[in-house]
Amino acid sequence: MGCDGGSIPKRDELVKQKQRQGKVDQNILNRVQWFTCALSKKPLVAPVVSCSLGKLYNRDAILEFLLNRSAYGDGDLICKHIRSLKDVVTLQLEPNPSFSESHSPSLTNHDQEPVSRYICPITIKEMNGKHRFVYLDTCGCVMSEQALKEVPSKTCIKCAKAFESFNVIVLNPKAEEQEAMELALLEKQARIQAERKEKKKAKAGKKELEKMNGADSSLLDYSSSSKRKLEEATEFTKHSNKKRHVAPASAAQTAQSSTLSLTAAVAAKVAEQMAANASRQKSSALKSLYSDGRSSKENFMNR
Repeated sequence: MGCDGGSIPKRDELVKQKQRQGKVDQNILNRVQWFTCALSKKPLVAPVVSCSLGKLYNRDAILEFLLNRSAYGDGDLICKHIRSLKDVVTLQLEPNPSFSESHSPSLTNHDQEPVSRYICPITIKEMNGKHRFVYLDTCGCVMSEQALKEVPSKTCIKCAKAFESFNVIVLNPKAEEQEAMELALLEKQARIQAERKEKKKAKAGKKELEKMNGADSSLLDYSSSSKRKLEEATEFTKHSNKKRHVAPASAAQTAQSSTLSLTAAVAAKVAEQMAANASRQKSSALKSLYSDGRSSKENFMNR
């Protein structure tokens, strides 16, 4: 326990404790988030876009990522929720008149404070991470959260376009805010998919209804045309009968009709005589089967 060359273990060596996460310098984090693209890590240059999670990207980097999702090594981890340009909004940023490329310090120089390229159009505050900034996904206008609170309105302060509270997206939110925004994004995507399915079903039902209506209209046209043809034939028959009734019959026509009537009467008489002879022959043939000179008790079945 002592004086034997051994050592006394400390509590940290015997009990496993949760490792403390190292604190990140907020100034360095602000420079990375507000001055560089979250995907390419290059300085932000217009046109700048943002997603539903409030991250800032260069539009060129997003296009490269959509064309080749392996263009950036950690692209699927940073912006896996971006599947098309519809998932990002082009930001309408207000340029900072005091910004200069030649006099602006490097982002790696921590001794000097970098000057932001953009400012709030209302409060003139720089978009450098020291102040909270938001944008409206309806128009893409960017402003400080303070300006949005000081001028309460349902229309954009900059372009006067209407918006709702859920259209306000915080740029580079805090960790706890980002988790809530991710859940809201998942709910939004599920709602959009459900709406698309409903639209597809409604479109399919509309097509079926149009087909049925087309078939009904064709049948209706066919029936109307048939009815019209029938009416025309009836009218023609009435007209012909009227002409036949009004026009006086000639002597030749009268004689011809009399001849036809006589011929028909003779033919009917001959047919009647032939039917009587056939019936008489049939009766004699049946009688020969049962009688043929034998006793009356004997018939065809017991001969």
